[in-house]
Amino acid sequence: MFITTAEFLPQHREQRQQTLQIISSAEARGQKRLVEMNRQVADNLEKIITSLEDDGQSDTGEAAADAS
Repeated sequence: MFITTAEFLPQHREQRQQTLQIISSAEARGQKRLVEMNRQVADNLEKIITSLEDDGQSDTGEAAADAS
């Protein structure tokens, strides 16, 4: 089980960017297995980032609704 919070979004985004660079370099060198493994990592990071962003937006919307 992996638990994280929006506090770590910058680190997740940086890791996603680094992973995409690894994928790009591996594709250029024809390293298919490295590409495959890192695409899975990139997909998982994308899910984490999207989920945390969605949670942050709903929290902000709820706070704004509660304030009115």
